[in-house]
Amino acid sequence: MKQTNENLSSDAATKALMRWLVAAALDNSFLTYGEAKLRLEQEVGFDRIARAGRTGLTAGTMIDKLLRADPSAPLLNALLVEQDTELPSDGAGWYLANRFDEPLLRRDNAKNLYRKLWRRTFDRAAGEVYSTPRERWQSLFQAAYGEPLNAEAIRQQRKQRKAGTEEDGIRYGRNGEGPNHEALRLWVCENPSSIRRKFRSAVAETEVVLDSADRVDAVFRLPEEVVAIEVKSRDSNLIDLRRGVFQCIKYRAVLDAMDIRQAGVVSAMLVTETEIPGEIRALLKAHGIAHYQAPMDRK
Repeated sequence: MKQTNENLSSDAATKALMRWLVAAALDNSFLTYGEAKLRLEQEVGFDRIARAGRTGLTAGTMIDKLLRADPSAPLLNALLVEQDTELPSDGAGWYLANRFDEPLLRRDNAKNLYRKLWRRTFDRAAGEVYSTPRERWQSLFQAAYGEPLNAEAIRQQRKQRKAGTEEDGIRYGRNGEGPNHEALRLWVCENPSSIRRKFRSAVAETEVVLDSADRVDAVFRLPEEVVAIEVKSRDSNLIDLRRGVFQCIKYRAVLDAMDIRQAGVVSAMLVTETEIPGEIRALLKAHGIAHYQAPMDRK
């Protein structure tokens, strides 16, 4: 397929890009123009695309279709960014200006002329995208393209974007999870408001695989915050609890690196069923990790 404007704006190209960006959004990550170029060539069948920035045309057409279907659609195109700056190109300015009532961003070269405003507004747009649940993206895809985007297709896209080729021993499976750990993990994901009132509107997901191939027990996504949660059940001993603190530190660091925003807050929390000893409490405080003790009886 030749890289004409018509082909880059086709449903084949824009549907593929939307699937990739939705997968990135649900993983609290992003896609570069270079990655989009390569995938359009390899997976959609384009001949060599001369410049990675040409994929901005595909993104613009995609978001136009979404906004025609639903003017309140989150600006998913904002997650397609330049590799060097990790910001969208100037073409995103019109969408940011309209959504957040920032007319200066419609000007030519606004990205460089109003750098702080561009960054601040972009962070808001990315926060809206990150806090959008999977079901909303499915509804938008159906409205824009007249066909379903099923949950399995999204799951496969999320798995594919992390799939390496090296046999390094990392596996995605959860082996040997005990019933108490599973019960606590599922309860946390189903009851964010019980942990903190501010989490009541969070999009909660369990067993989230990060780009490092680590699997997090739960992740809460809000417009201005992302929280990685490690759970330790009543079966955990001191060693398990200490390991949980360091898992929180690692997950927070990886999620922070994946998050495209500068203003977004990435935090971590250890959830236990038992009271934690002083040693663990001191370790949590030293590394800025929150703690919540879940009730044993949660019926």
